[in-house]
Amino acid sequence: MRQLFLQSFLLMILLLPVAASSGQTTGGLPQESSVIASFHHVHLNSLDPSRAIDFYTRTFDVTKKISLAGFDAVQSENIYLLFDKVKQPPATAPDSAIWHFGWGSTAMEADYQKHLDNGVIFHTPLTRLRSGLLFAYMKAPDGALVEINTASTRAFIHVHLYSDAPLCAAEWYKKHLGATSRAQRADPCEVPFAAPSEPLGVIRSPATTVRLGEINLIIYPRQRPGPLLSPRGHAVDHIAVSVPDLVATLDRLRRSGVKVLEEPHQFGNSKTRAAMIEGPDSIAIELVEMK
Repeated sequence: MRQLFLQSFLLMILLLPVAASSGQTTGGLPQESSVIASFHHVHLNSLDPSRAIDFYTRTFDVTKKISLAGFDAVQSENIYLLFDKVKQPPATAPDSAIWHFGWGSTAMEADYQKHLDNGVIFHTPLTRLRSGLLFAYMKAPDGALVEINTASTRAFIHVHLYSDAPLCAAEWYKKHLGATSRAQRADPCEVPFAAPSEPLGVIRSPATTVRLGEINLIIYPRQRPGPLLSPRGHAVDHIAVSVPDLVATLDRLRRSGVKVLEEPHQFGNSKTRAAMIEGPDSIAIELVEMK
């Protein structure tokens, strides 16, 4: 029940409209730059990438298997899942900033039954909210958690994050990566967590959503004590955004005190360059240069 309440609340957040991408001031803070990052990929660790890829391409009809820069990959619209083969099961504890990712469904009841018929195992079964919206959580390969929910599209639509300070994290994505949001705030972003709501014991606020390209990042309070850890080595290892000028972006981020985890290097076996930075809550964010 505790998890059901949490998922219901996050789904309502997911369906809130967000502003179109722009270089304008958002959230009461000026943008550092007119450079706008777009969501590029989710990078996963897998014991068997071929099996994982087969799961996603069989489960979601908007996906296809591809090779991207030498990585085994799944494409969903202009978003990718990239896979690294690992020898040990990746970590799955909800102790990093990355919680889950998900696709929309225009026919949840029919899709849910189709997934059951195809042998998909659900962590959370089909659930109807008071609004009539439906959602469910799949157990994906390697312990990844994948959501499907009522939407106007079948596309890949969101990544859900945890944060020690969700509103501050949202401002970071706006300031440094040009993310957009409908939230307009002038107050300090360091807002205390609400008391757990009984009888479910869920921390319900603060929570917010920002948008990178076509993807929502839903930022929710962490539910466990202690600081969030780096996602590196987890089933979901990191997320990635594309930027038009990698060197200029890194220079700007360094001047703002953003930690660079990996200097510019070749992205896979391509001629494209990439780097890795650390965002809020120790999240690892890859920057992929797309001119």
